[in-house]
Amino acid sequence: MNHDDLSPELGTVLSLDNVPVELPLARVGSRVLAGLIDYILLLFVLLVWSVGMLSLSGWLGLRPGWGIGLWILGAFALDYGYFAVQEIVFDGRTVGKRVFGLRVVARDGAAAGNGALLVRNLVRSIDVIFGVLLMALDPLARRLGDRLAGTLVVHQRQSHEELVVARLPSGWGTAETQLVESYLRRARELEPAARLELGRRLERLVDERAPGFLPGTPGPDPLPRLWNGFRQERG
Repeated sequence: MNHDDLSPELGTVLSLDNVPVELPLARVGSRVLAGLIDYILLLFVLLVWSVGMLSLSGWLGLRPGWGIGLWILGAFALDYGYFAVQEIVFDGRTVGKRVFGLRVVARDGAAAGNGALLVRNLVRSIDVIFGVLLMALDPLARRLGDRLAGTLVVHQRQSHEELVVARLPSGWGTAETQLVESYLRRARELEPAARLELGRRLERLVDERAPGFLPGTPGPDPLPRLWNGFRQERG
């Protein structure tokens, strides 16, 4: 495992109205290390559960078959609940993901819904076996659970990284912010034709969903109007 496995890699996905947006995807290395931390913690929880179940079975006088059955049910609930509950409560993060600055998001970069977070953990037992291979082969580093739930794992933005976007239309959230951030950061590095095409699509999207937000009227190059609108610069 080399340093590149732990570093974010920009991956392009389609966001609102099929406008490409780049996300700092988490690759195999960082995800495996985050999972290792989580499974060490989970192993400790299962050990406590096993000792408690052994004592409870003896105290209640349960037959071995009943005791084993209850242990299996409890172990599955703890395994599933450890990941699913944390990701729901802590905005797509577990202890391991927080250590490595990772977060589960929806396919378009928006916050993942509770339903998606529940679904992605249903096949975790399968992903323990095949997940690393699937992530290595997939351009977006998705395991089976991610494919079923429509989720991605990304590196969170560092707190010292300055946001390009200074203001947003009312009601816009994470997905829209990432869309605008991605375009404004990359615009001057894009080929002129691609910059104009993506800029015009984004400009139309803003004018349709937030009339009057952008200053002035559309011109031959949408970048200045977009930059001024989202940066609160006028004139």
